[in-house]
Amino acid sequence: MGSQHATHYTAGMLELLVKAGYAGDRRVEKGYEWLLSVRQNDGGWGFPLRAAGLSLAEALRRPDPIELVRSKPFSHLLTGLVLRAIAAHPRRRHSQAARVAGSLLISRFFQPDRYADRRDRTYWEKVSFPFWFTDIVSSLDSLSLLGFEAQDPGMLRALQWLRGRQGRDGRFHLQLLKGNDPELPLWVSLAICRIFHRLYR
Repeated sequence: MGSQHATHYTAGMLELLVKAGYAGDRRVEKGYEWLLSVRQNDGGWGFPLRAAGLSLAEALRRPDPIELVRSKPFSHLLTGLVLRAIAAHPRRRHSQAARVAGSLLISRFFQPDRYADRRDRTYWEKVSFPFWFTDIVSSLDSLSLLGFEAQDPGMLRALQWLRGRQGRDGRFHLQLLKGNDPELPLWVSLAICRIFHRLYR
């Protein structure tokens, strides 16, 4: 975004490139190395402009990138987006960095983000497919690929929440974002079934 870090867009592009078969490409590896280089001290990721207390408009007027304030706490919105890229990578999903960030993400389930973007706790319950923002389904999808187990207390709470929203028809009835595709509830339900399959197989 202008001269500022675009960690979320970088992560999104890396996720798609890996899924397209470029996991071993050196340029993709450099992208992952950059993501790891811009972590907060706690092991998650944050928006530098938010950590600096700036609005997007103020940040975009600056000619140089805002310096990272690594001592600030992570944003679960951004950490969830980056974890999707890491979970897509067959090797990096098993890294210690992924484990640390995954634990941080679980610790924020159903809580408001620490920063202004999508701060309300109800954003956890508003889902989309293909995944876009950090919500409970996209997070569980990543965490199930990272090796987290259903018995983890935070994971278990989220899975029980999902079970409570499954109808008699088998579908999961959640608040959906992005688009009017009548088959969107089926795609979301399929994504949830895959999560349960990974965790309980």
